[in-house]
Amino acid sequence: MNNMEEHINIQLKIALSPEYLEVVNESSQHSGPATESHFKIVVVSSKFDKMKLIDRHRFINKLFAEELQHIHALAMHTYTIDEWQKRQGAPDSPKCSSKS
Repeated sequence: MNNMEEHINIQLKIALSPEYLEVVNESSQHSGPATESHFKIVVVSSKFDKMKLIDRHRFINKLFAEELQHIHALAMHTYTIDEWQKRQGAPDSPKCSSKS
């Protein structure tokens, strides 16, 4: 895959019709030579309304089963529209302790 960030973005749009979507390639914040190894996603979708948090993550893990064989980390922040209106943001990713 040429651009994993773009691929993740497109697949989430197709699968979830999100109200808000952010896909961030955080690979540069981590050690090692990989340029597409760590991603953070923030997804707000009405399709999450009747899903528990664990089921939302399972849904995304299943959606990206093949891709997860090639990337090291996928931080998922999944919200219903109501949850997002209360939060107005996702937490920052922690600093990588092995970054040189």
